[in-house]
Amino acid sequence: MRRGRRVLRGAVLAGVTLLVAEMLARRTHLPDPHLPDPASVDQPAILLHGSPWLLWELAPGTRMERGVVVNVNTRGFRGPEVGPKRGPRALTLGDSSIYGFGVADADTWSAQLATRLGVDIVNGAVPGYSTFQARNALELRGLSVDPDVLFIGTLWSDNNFDGFVDKRLLAAWSAWEGGAVATVRRGLERVALFRWLDWTLRVQPQGRRARAIGWDLSDRDVRSGERRVAIEDYAANLDALAATMHARGGGVVFLLPANRDDLDPRGTEPAWEPYRAVLRDAAARHDAPLVDVPRAFRESGDGVEALFLDKMHPTPLGHRRMAEAAAAVLRARGWPRKPLRTRVPTASPRIPEDPWAHHVVPEAGAEGGSPPSATPPPTRRAGRP
Repeated sequence: MRRGRRVLRGAVLAGVTLLVAEMLARRTHLPDPHLPDPASVDQPAILLHGSPWLLWELAPGTRMERGVVVNVNTRGFRGPEVGPKRGPRALTLGDSSIYGFGVADADTWSAQLATRLGVDIVNGAVPGYSTFQARNALELRGLSVDPDVLFIGTLWSDNNFDGFVDKRLLAAWSAWEGGAVATVRRGLERVALFRWLDWTLRVQPQGRRARAIGWDLSDRDVRSGERRVAIEDYAANLDALAATMHARGGGVVFLLPANRDDLDPRGTEPAWEPYRAVLRDAAARHDAPLVDVPRAFRESGDGVEALFLDKMHPTPLGHRRMAEAAAAVLRARGWPRKPLRTRVPTASPRIPEDPWAHHVVPEAGAEGGSPPSATPPPTRRAGRP
């Protein structure tokens, strides 16, 4: 009897505690990572939300980034809302150098290329995105705008050594969001206390893990760990992106991004060269146009300071040179006057040996190493580019 009363009292106490906790949780406002924050005109950094399928995504709104106004529409794409399709349309995928960090909407290479060719180009690039994220973004959002041509410009994030590996991180999210677990979770989401615990234990830690995305690796500018995307996965992802467009009867264009080292080489082979070789090989096997931005920058005769804001982000002039190079390549293939068709390759990717794979280097900031130069750190709120 006594034991039964103790169990009953414990159950009542637990029930009251849970009820009080639920009432408090209902009074606590938690930001929804899938809904836009109020627009801000003084946001000092790129504003991103956590996402289980994309890791992070652009938050819709209008704000300032490095002194320029940036607009992100409700689809999470940079630029105005995407209206009905009235002619040829292209979609771009890539990281911050393709997104156009540090330049106004109209100065991005995609906006300038749209004007030159008289077509609609949707800027779907997101700072820090790898090919894994690009694949998911294409399926989740990109195909909904019905692109005829896909620009693939992902490289810097894939080749980067960072504190996480995309494949594992996305698998962890998928395991939580998929199957029977997702069914249970949808029911529990009606409980405010569960939402609070979910936010505290899952969403916030995930956001912290994805805050700083570096891009560069050299003999001094290093982190320890693995590539964010292994080189064989990078090759497979490029093929998968192209295959999605093949299946729709569309075409692909590969963008080879540039950095300062292309104009002022250090004299040693940089760690991104194996990934560039894979991208060139993908363009050749798919018989797809390749926009060689490093070559275009060298042939322009413009100086490093005129073309780059920092190590890898082009200036408005740099974006103009990118648009000129892309326009020349596309006109040579007859687009948009003729549909762009690329082939399904019969040969397997040629994957070079990656000398830096599983390369153990000093921790950032440790003796013998220094903090890496990075793309603007993806933050949910404020941060320093």
